[in-house]
Amino acid sequence: MITEKIYEVVLTTKTQFRIGGKPDPFSGVENPIAAVGNKVVVPGPSLKGAYRAELERHLIDTYPADEDMKPCIPATQLSKDEDQLVKRGLYRYYNKRSDRYAIKGEGCHYPCDPKRRCRKGDHAICPVCYLLGANGLNGFVRVPFLSSEIKADELYSASIDRATGTVKQGTNRPYQILPDGTVFTGKLVITLENSILDWSLGECRPLKDHTKGDVWLEHGNWTQEQVLKELVVDRIGNIDLLGGFKSKGCGVVEIKMKES
Repeated sequence: MITEKIYEVVLTTKTQFRIGGKPDPFSGVENPIAAVGNKVVVPGPSLKGAYRAELERHLIDTYPADEDMKPCIPATQLSKDEDQLVKRGLYRYYNKRSDRYAIKGEGCHYPCDPKRRCRKGDHAICPVCYLLGANGLNGFVRVPFLSSEIKADELYSASIDRATGTVKQGTNRPYQILPDGTVFTGKLVITLENSILDWSLGECRPLKDHTKGDVWLEHGNWTQEQVLKELVVDRIGNIDLLGGFKSKGCGVVEIKMKES
């Protein structure tokens, strides 16, 4: 038996808003916004990425001295700038090996393979991947697409010639944008209990293969209610910037969640 909690997510734009979509040659629209069917959307991956970033910031700021609470960087190849974040102790790191081309690493995954992947043996799943899923292991939170019925407006962007102060010929390009006050809605689903797998949100999962599992839950007196409030509801509600064109004044949002 699976028990779930469902929240209605309501995102309201406080400034003009844009998340770019794939051009459709049959629509005649240049630089369109993201849409599915006839509805403009905030794609699930965009909302999930904003949620993950907010959750990572919260863990780094709130639990700076707790190694088990550090988030991972979910990639097998890090940039040099990401490597500096690891060296500063802000993110965890499992399998560091530098060569002349790239810095190698491991995000959270299951199971561990000490002979092939995990050079230091079994490692734990970070709190972010506990909720959102790791490589080879599902999480507890399913982030939705948010949709709206509003229609997009079209504006123009151009490049200015630095010498003449006028628009360069051929650089006037149209793009779609949404007005402030646009409302997006969707349903976020959280698994509370899965009796088939013997999983319960807020408790360590009984993982039998090579892994240290969810060791962050072994201390701190975490409860299901605390995980829900601090790590899900409050973090999603704290997202205030989303989408593109932020340097042009776009992307300020307000997100509210109501239990369905």
